[in-house]
Amino acid sequence: MKFPSALVAPLAFSVLSFAPLVAPAPSQPGAALQACVKNALAETAIDDRIITPSEDTYKAASAGSILFEEFPALIVYAVSVDEISPLVKCGKANGYTVTPRSGAHHFENWSALNGTLVVDISHIDEVKISPDAKQATVGAGARLGTIYSLLGPTGRTFNAGICPSVGLGGYLGVGGYNMQMRYLGMAIDHIASARVVLADGSLVTASPTANPDLFFAIRGGGTYGFIVEVTINTVSIPRSAMVWMNFTQPSTRTQATQRYLDWASKQDPLFNSQLNLYGSHAGVLGWYVGKTVPDLTAIVKASGLMEIPGADIKITGNCSTENSRNFWLYTQTECTDDITAHTNFNTWYNVVPDDLAPVAGLQNFAFDDVPALPNEPKANLWSRISLINKTYFIKKSRPVTAAIVKYITEKSGALPAELAFWTEMTSFNISVPATGSFPWQSEADYLFRFEVTRSDNATVDVIGQKFMDDLDAYLVPRIGTASYAGYIDARISSDPYTAYWGDNVCKLSAIKKRYDPQNLFSNPFSIGPTPPKGIQCR
Repeated sequence: MKFPSALVAPLAFSVLSFAPLVAPAPSQPGAALQACVKNALAETAIDDRIITPSEDTYKAASAGSILFEEFPALIVYAVSVDEISPLVKCGKANGYTVTPRSGAHHFENWSALNGTLVVDISHIDEVKISPDAKQATVGAGARLGTIYSLLGPTGRTFNAGICPSVGLGGYLGVGGYNMQMRYLGMAIDHIASARVVLADGSLVTASPTANPDLFFAIRGGGTYGFIVEVTINTVSIPRSAMVWMNFTQPSTRTQATQRYLDWASKQDPLFNSQLNLYGSHAGVLGWYVGKTVPDLTAIVKASGLMEIPGADIKITGNCSTENSRNFWLYTQTECTDDITAHTNFNTWYNVVPDDLAPVAGLQNFAFDDVPALPNEPKANLWSRISLINKTYFIKKSRPVTAAIVKYITEKSGALPAELAFWTEMTSFNISVPATGSFPWQSEADYLFRFEVTRSDNATVDVIGQKFMDDLDAYLVPRIGTASYAGYIDARISSDPYTAYWGDNVCKLSAIKKRYDPQNLFSNPFSIGPTPPKGIQCR
C-alpha cells in the first residue's frame, strides 16, 4: 500500500469535547527515543508518521473513540509488520512501556496511555483471502468493516461484532462478543493462528501447536505480546429472518424489558438478540440465522412482546448478512434487496484506516483516506463520544429479578434527557465451548452495558455520575461482579482482575511472566507477571 503525506486540515466535524479528567501534562520524549523510532521506520512518509507532544496534531492523534484525555510520550504509525519489532525494541531500550493501538476503541483510551510509546497499526490492515475463502490472513490493525467488506464478495464472513471501526488486534484481546455468538461462539473461537512480536522483539507464531499458552492468553486475556497478524477461519452465514421492535410508550419499558429477559436467552441458539433500553422507550433487534419469517414469528409470539400496548414490530426474511448487520447500525428496520442493503452497508462498513471522526476544536490527523473497497463510496467516519459506562454479565446462576428490572427502568426513566441514557441487554447463553481466555462463555446469560453521555452542564453531569454509582451499588450485591474487558471501567467498584478474567487470572499471570517478564506491554488493569494484590496463586 502506498501512503501519501499526512493529511492535516482544520476540523469541519463537531463532536463532544473531552471528558473532564485530571491527567499529567505531556512532556517531550527523549531525543534517543525519537531517533530510535525514526530509524525503525522503513517505509515512506517517515516524519509524517511520528507525532510528538509539540505538534498541533498531537491531541487529536492521542484521542480515541471514547473521549478520555491521555498524554503518550510519542505516537508512531506503523505501516508494515517489519516495523513493529524495531519499534518494540526502541521502547524497551529507552525505558518506555509500549502500547499497541489497532482501532482506538479502548473505553478508557488506554490505547494511548500516558507516558508510553504508542504504536498505531491501523494501517497494517491487509486482508489476504485463501483460494477457497475459508481462511484469511489479516493485519491486526484491520477494522472489522475492512474485513467484512473484502470478504463479502466471497460469500463468507468473519464471526465478529457490529462496530465497523473496531480494530482486530484489540478486539481479540477482550474476546470478541458478537451477534452470531450463541451458535458460533466468540470471535476468538475462530482464530487459527496469530503472529506476535514479544517484549524481546522476536516475532513468533501462536497457535494450538506453536506456543499454545500464548495462543490461549492473547484470545481474551489482554496483551502478552504485540499481535501483528491473524489468520482467521471464515464462516458462511445463510440468509436469515430479522425482527425489529419498538416500544414507544414510556410506561411499557418495564414490561418490555421483563418479557425480553424472560425469553430471549432461552431460545434456539440460532436466534441472537439485544434489547436497547432508553430513557423514554425500548427496542429489540433479533437475528434468526438461516430461518424464515414463519419461524421467527412463532418464537416472537411466544415472548408476549407482541401484546404490549403500542408495540411496533416488523419481521422480514430472506435477509443477506449485510442486511442483518445493517439493523444494528440503525440504517434499516426491514430487510431489503441485496443491492440496496449493500449501499446501506457501505455507509458505515466501507471504512478508511483512520476511521474516527475529528475532535471538535483540535487539528485533525489523518494518514490515509482510501476505503476498503476503493471504487465504492466511503463509510461515514465513526463518531466519538464522552460517556460514563458500567457493564455486567448476568450469570445463569443469578438471574435478574423483577425488582432489578423495575429499579433499572424507573431510575433511568427519571434521568434528564440530556444524559441520553442507553442500556444494551444482549442475549448470551452461548452453545459453543470456550477455546480462549474469555472467562464467562459458559456462565453468561446476558450482558448489560449502561451508559450516560457526559454533559457540559456540571449539575446534569453530577446527576449522571450519581445514577451510575447508585446503580453499581445496587446491582453488584444482587448479580455479582463479572464484567467484559472490552468495556473496561477505571472506576469499577470490584476487583478488576477477577471481574474481567475470572478464574483465569493465575494462569494468565504465569503466561505473562514467561512472555513479558518486565511488563513492557501493560496498562492499569492488565494482567502482570506477578499475581495481582490479594490474589493467591499456587
